[in-house]
Amino acid sequence: MVKTLAKKRQVNIELLRIIAMLLVLLNHSTWNAHYFNIGMVHTDLLKSIGVLEVYSWIFVCVPCFVVISGYFGIHWKWKGLFNYLFQIGFWGGIVYLITWGLGLHDFHVLTFIKNMTCFLYGVNWFFYAYFGLYMFAPVLNAFIEKVDERQMMWMTLAFFAFQTVFGWILKQNEFYYGLTFTSLIGWYLLGAFLRKSTWKGFHLKPWQNMAVFLGVGQICVGIALVAAFLGIEKGTYSYISPLQVIQTAYLFLFCRSLKITKGEKVITFFASSAFAGLLAHSWEGGEVYGLGMKWISCNLPAPFVFSIMYICLFFAIVCCLDKIRLWCWKRVVL
Repeated sequence: MVKTLAKKRQVNIELLRIIAMLLVLLNHSTWNAHYFNIGMVHTDLLKSIGVLEVYSWIFVCVPCFVVISGYFGIHWKWKGLFNYLFQIGFWGGIVYLITWGLGLHDFHVLTFIKNMTCFLYGVNWFFYAYFGLYMFAPVLNAFIEKVDERQMMWMTLAFFAFQTVFGWILKQNEFYYGLTFTSLIGWYLLGAFLRKSTWKGFHLKPWQNMAVFLGVGQICVGIALVAAFLGIEKGTYSYISPLQVIQTAYLFLFCRSLKITKGEKVITFFASSAFAGLLAHSWEGGEVYGLGMKWISCNLPAPFVFSIMYICLFFAIVCCLDKIRLWCWKRVVL
């Protein structure tokens, strides 16, 4: 019975991987290139509200992935580490070959190699930040396994309080809007705390969890609009905003509390390749992804609706292509 419940919860949370990656793709879409600014509320209030509503969803995308890692725990193995690096290298090479085949650039061996080894120097901040978290996970796991629920709660609260003051308010480089390895530690701790916690507020019904998520999102929209009217330039939306921390927790809890009875295989199929969604629109792939978004914006009515359809199609195709990577990896490790 316990194993069955754990398996169902795992499928539920795997669904969150898919949702989070779709939000990542929405975050990086051309539609969202019209970033909010404080002058927009005076020139186009409806557009301001629309952009901020989307913001209230997309800023939970990246933290969700790390919360999932913290909930299940990263079990350090050489095989797992090399699988992560292989995944980045595989897609770095594939993206380069695809865009070269489409005639978007000439072929340069050094650039091809750099794409495949980008975890050494960047390209996307998440690659090396998560790499750092993976290496540090055994230390975090040792702490998580030792402490009880109360100690876990205070440690998690202390971390986010510190990050809110020094990161979100004072904008110290160690946090830099949550785009660093340091911030990923906090999300990892949050995931572990949600697994340990018996607090009733973390064990609500699905609609209640979603209500909290949407309610906090509306608070974010209201604060951002009021601040803009007052001419205050303050980043209400951020990966390390305390309101986004609450939203991330309750989107996670919403998925965990669902009762999924059908479609487990479909969820697992796409969730196992969800990270490929980020990889496929990195490097030169960002140009291909952007071209599709730009064409929709310029040629189709209701571009936001068609953008959502394009994002879902892009994600589905990428997940299917990623099965080649999984097949190659199995051949490498056997």
